[in-house]
Amino acid sequence: MMTLFIVASLEGWPDIMLAAVDSTYVDKGPTQEYSPLNAYFFLIFILIGSFFLLNFFIGVLFLKYAQAQKNETKGYTQAHLTWKDI
Repeated sequence: MMTLFIVASLEGWPDIMLAAVDSTYVDKGPTQEYSPLNAYFFLIFILIGSFFLLNFFIGVLFLKYAQAQKNETKGYTQAHLTWKDI
């Protein structure tokens, strides 16, 4: 779980990806570029995770901004809002 968090935060993920690419079987030492298909997992996870989380964050930001703007104009009459726009 910590590994996925580090990859999702985009800090230090190349080191983890290279270790995963060099990994072999249980109780065996690493071999350079033993399983290069593991790199695709990291690339897909970063693309999907980063875009999803970024879009989610921006969506929540816009939602909260719209709610704050609605609460700001609560209790004003149309004349007040017209005067405010001028």
